[in-house]
This record gives sequence, C-alpha cells and structure tokens, in this order.
Amino acid sequence: MRIRRIVASVVVSSLLWSSSAIAQQRHVVDRTALHQAVADQAVTDQQNRDAVIGVLQLSHVRELAGRLGLNVTRAENAVSTLDSAELASLAESARMADVPLAGGANNTVVISTTALLLIIIIVILLAR
Repeated sequence: MRIRRIVASVVVSSLLWSSSAIAQQRHVVDRTALHQAVADQAVTDQQNRDAVIGVLQLSHVRELAGRLGLNVTRAENAVSTLDSAELASLAESARMADVPLAGGANNTVVISTTALLLIIIIVILLAR
C-alpha cells in the first residue's frame, strides 16, 4: 500500500512538473504574427462580403430575383453568416459577374452569372 502511494505521488509530481515545463515552451508562431494573420483574414472576409453584397444590390439582380420570387434582403443578411471558404467561393463568382466581357454579349453573361450566384446563395440559405 505504501509503495502504491509513493509510485502515485511520483507519477503525479512528474506530470505536474512536465506540464509546467511544456507551458513555458515558446510557440511556433509569435503572438504578433498570429494577430496579423487574423486581422488579414478579417479584411479579406470583409472584402469578399462587400463583393457579394455589391452584386446583390445591382438593379438587374434585384429584378431577376423578383422574377424568380427570391428575397434579396434575406440573401444579403445571410452573407454575414457564411464562413470564410463559402464567402471566398461566392465572392469569386460575384467578381466574375462584374467583369465586362468583350464582344457585346455582356448583359447575357452577367445575368447568367448573376442567376448562378443567386442559386448558390439560395442553396446555402436552404442548407442552414
């Protein structure tokens, strides 16, 4: 019984000492770099949100959404709930919708890309 107590106390002491030693180790990434990475991601996310909302606020997008019976305001509100990966994907589509194309068929392509963007947003809304 006494040997068990000694063994238990040695094990507990070694665990306590090792955990304090581990806690004092340096981190791989310093604190300022971590804060900078978080700030950069927040800026990127905000730029992506602005791109998606900018497309949703276009008059022909609102018109198309109205014809399809979609609520653009609900989609705009849902943009703030998206995670970074979903937001980046939608922002890429939104930016492509704003790129003017050579050849004069700009309106057709914008409406098609806009419709695709609206469908993606609806799928995300329904999935939540």
